[in-house]
Amino acid sequence: MTNGRLKILVVDDNRSGADALARLLRKTGDEVQAVYDGQTAIDRLQSEPPDIVLTDLKMEPVDGMAVLDAARRVRPPIETIVFTAYGAIDVAVRAMHMGARDFLTKPVTVEQVNVRLDQLRAERGDEGRTDEDVGTGAPDGFVARAEASRQLLAMLERAAGVPSSVWIEGELGSGRSYVARTLHWLGDQLRGSETPFAVRQPQSHEPWPDSGTVLLPNIDDLPVDAQTTLHQELRAVPERVRVRATALPEGRHRISEGALRPELYYRLAVVVVPVPPLRHRHEDIARLFKASLESNAARFGRPVPEMTPRMRDLLERHYWPGNLRELFNLAERTVVLGAEGFNLEVIDPPSAGVPKLESGFSLSSHLEEVERRILVEALRRAGGDRTEAGRLLGVERNTLRYKLNKYGLLDR
Repeated sequence: MTNGRLKILVVDDNRSGADALARLLRKTGDEVQAVYDGQTAIDRLQSEPPDIVLTDLKMEPVDGMAVLDAARRVRPPIETIVFTAYGAIDVAVRAMHMGARDFLTKPVTVEQVNVRLDQLRAERGDEGRTDEDVGTGAPDGFVARAEASRQLLAMLERAAGVPSSVWIEGELGSGRSYVARTLHWLGDQLRGSETPFAVRQPQSHEPWPDSGTVLLPNIDDLPVDAQTTLHQELRAVPERVRVRATALPEGRHRISEGALRPELYYRLAVVVVPVPPLRHRHEDIARLFKASLESNAARFGRPVPEMTPRMRDLLERHYWPGNLRELFNLAERTVVLGAEGFNLEVIDPPSAGVPKLESGFSLSSHLEEVERRILVEALRRAGGDRTEAGRLLGVERNTLRYKLNKYGLLDR
């Protein structure tokens, strides 16, 4: 883009409509091209990438969703506005989750389009700013530029239409509860009606609602006896209630350790949704941070801090052990304190086999956890035979008995 002029690609299999829109947009001085099928548009994205794509969603054989996906895969990603017919809003919402900038319901007027194009010009300012400077949506909005985020969204869309129990697992701060709410929202969109969403603390013994979604957070934090009680309570869940549970990763592994009751896990984990950590969502980080800056600035009545190249570099290099929670806290601190609030000390990825050395790390606890896992694995391989487990580990019988008793494994 030069001097406020935009390179625009209009995509619509209605030739007369595409040509008419392109002709009107050229009157503002923009460089506009029109193509009449999805595949030609995708080819054009590679050979002559525009600043923005305006595409109809309903085209054959290559539709607008494929054009959007191709536009978001270009580096830097290309902003896209989609056009949808009235009554197909659910498809447009899915496009927004995939990274579309906006959607317009047909028939689309040139005035509507120009408002969006002026917003893009204002955001970009000069040529020095990149696409990552542009933040859209609320800070808790579903940003899905990274491949891991797109895969997560696709899984949620498949699970949203069925009543099966869903086990959502991910690291602390990765957004597990938000994923549960997104799944609920997607289900309501598919059903065409709004249903209640409730958080039920697993040890509260509250009565179950008659319908809607119930979230059971942090299931794996429950003591084993409480897990057994919860499993019994699940028998009383009404048919119209959809149950979602959140937990740390590797639920199956925690069963083998004795920390998670298998009957509870397999009752809730009909569908398992892994939530990727922020470090696996590299393309989402800058946009999430920018959106959080804007949200906090509006909340506190403060100006939005500038996203400098140095800030972006640190954001992209950091390992994010605290995931989204750490990112949003940093954004809030930056709004409150200004530039000095952006005190991000970059933590590099740990070496293979080495735990993350950060605040709160305990060497003794880590070594005990490693020892316990080895004991569990030895018992598994030995089929529960302690003599054979001792031989595999190279320890005497009394030593093995002491260690099994220490970790509560004596009766396994």
